[in-house]
Amino acid sequence: MKIKSQVLNFIHLDRSFSLLTVKNTRLVLAYFNALDVHGHGKLNDIQFYQFMKKVTNLNKQQIFLVLDMLDQTATGYIRFQEFYLLACILISLKDRVEKQFIFRHSKLVFEMMDEDGGGTISADEFGHYGFLFNLKDHSVRDIFFEFDVSGDEELDYKEFKMFAMACIDKQRELDEKKKERMMRGIGGLDSEADFD
Repeated sequence: MKIKSQVLNFIHLDRSFSLLTVKNTRLVLAYFNALDVHGHGKLNDIQFYQFMKKVTNLNKQQIFLVLDMLDQTATGYIRFQEFYLLACILISLKDRVEKQFIFRHSKLVFEMMDEDGGGTISADEFGHYGFLFNLKDHSVRDIFFEFDVSGDEELDYKEFKMFAMACIDKQRELDEKKKERMMRGIGGLDSEADFD
């Protein structure tokens, strides 16, 4: 997921706790209140969709998947506490500190991704929500079974925590290799141009 809007550019997470400071929480609350045009203290699906469409590059299906993940009580609305969590996730992505965020809030992330509430996460469940933390499906599946210590093709919370850290490292490694290949391609073109 990429952050398109500049609305979050000046808001950062506290490095120690991967949460918003009081000042930044007030900014996020002011933004939430501006989105809550009806003044009900919650955002409906249309308001949520418009916010996510403006701020991220997610498609409609992914946006509503995020809505369902955050709305665990199935009310059809997002209250400030869920919006706060979403803002923290978006800011962690913007600042490229998603690994620290997941590490600090692994239990919460685990519970959000556990669609069926069974206390475990399958490769499908993790792959389903991996886009939220910029994890591609292939990087997830490549190492999923390395961390499935019990062999039941699902991860419990402890396995998930180690797995999530490894996935983020693997994705960053793949991204760096891709960037290096691109730079070599650009560099190769420049050096050939010098010889003409």
